[in-house]
Amino acid sequence: MHGTIPRPEVRRLLLSLLADGPGPGPERLRCLSSGVWDALDDLAGEHRIRPLLHHRRQGEPLAPEHLRARWKAAHREAGITAVTQRADLLSTVRLLRGAGIEPLAMKGAWLAWHAYPQPALRPMRDLDLLVAPDRFVEAVRLLLAGGYHWAEEPDLGLEDIVRFDKSPPPLIAPRGTGIELHLRAWFPSGRLEYPSPEPDDAGMFARSRICRDGVRHPGAGDMLAHLVIHALYSHRLDCGPLLLTDIAALVERDEIDWPAFWERARREDWRDAARLVLDLVLAWQPATPIDFAPDTGPRSPDAVLRSAPDLLLQDLEGRYSAGFAAAALTGGMSALWRRLRRRVTVAGTAEGIARQTGPEESYASWATTRLKRTVSDLFRPEIRRQARDMARLNRWLSKGCE
Repeated sequence: MHGTIPRPEVRRLLLSLLADGPGPGPERLRCLSSGVWDALDDLAGEHRIRPLLHHRRQGEPLAPEHLRARWKAAHREAGITAVTQRADLLSTVRLLRGAGIEPLAMKGAWLAWHAYPQPALRPMRDLDLLVAPDRFVEAVRLLLAGGYHWAEEPDLGLEDIVRFDKSPPPLIAPRGTGIELHLRAWFPSGRLEYPSPEPDDAGMFARSRICRDGVRHPGAGDMLAHLVIHALYSHRLDCGPLLLTDIAALVERDEIDWPAFWERARREDWRDAARLVLDLVLAWQPATPIDFAPDTGPRSPDAVLRSAPDLLLQDLEGRYSAGFAAAALTGGMSALWRRLRRRVTVAGTAEGIARQTGPEESYASWATTRLKRTVSDLFRPEIRRQARDMARLNRWLSKGCE
């Protein structure tokens, strides 16, 4: 409980404050305790949406004055950070391009400056740059030689990342921005507990465009496909409510060829996933110009839609424990064992490789600590609910929709 309402209600209330409509009525806001407002603010800070709250609710007289001041300060700080991130983006692109490596700026690295009204409204932990797999190791070594450093040492070698993964931890640019180099737009099928669409990175590069700033970005349809697949298949919606505003900003700013988008989604077998994500966008951003053409499939299942806010605003501290439990609920103890073994494989490969656990930590020590932490976290009803929601989404993604 937070103040006088349960945490799931806090999540839904926060999403309603972010909505592009009038939001919750004054009767609803008047009865909120200071504890509920603080819970809302804590959740907003965790998911980087205080600047958006300032933008949309700065004139809300029923919000506590100290929180409105905090949202305003977060908006200002995000704007200052965006200036540094912009400079690091441009210098990183120049450095890579100077070696003949053409990066593709993904998600927020395009949206913040080209789709949102102000870059401060789209705070980023790091910038995502997609590079061709055959230049990936060279790109990493070039940045390391250019003064960048690891945010944390990768637990796979670079050659193994190329074979099995989509990206190592971010590299920190000289001005302090995290730069996450990707060699795949999302996890290939076979890496997770459910099937995933195969990335079409070559096609994404072929259809890309260079904007006035000289940075290459995906076309609008590819950007929308990436937002959908990355959020649902790679992250099971733990990327937060910025997903909703990202898509709303994209489709309001850029022209989407909707018949081509839905036909591609059907052909590549992620049409239901696209329908789910876009149903969610319209639930909180109802003015978003989304075209549900005739071939969009049925509306998403109510059980999945009901749990989506809890996944969008899930407990980030407990998500690993919930993920371990969801693996067991989805694929049985064998799925949990694969996670505990820290084995990385891809469907169709005969080999796998174990992730390293750190220079001062043995595998047995890591596995014991992880298992104890998971069991301890599962005593919390919130984490058990989170695990069940994740397992339901896993099964739905595997076409085992409830």
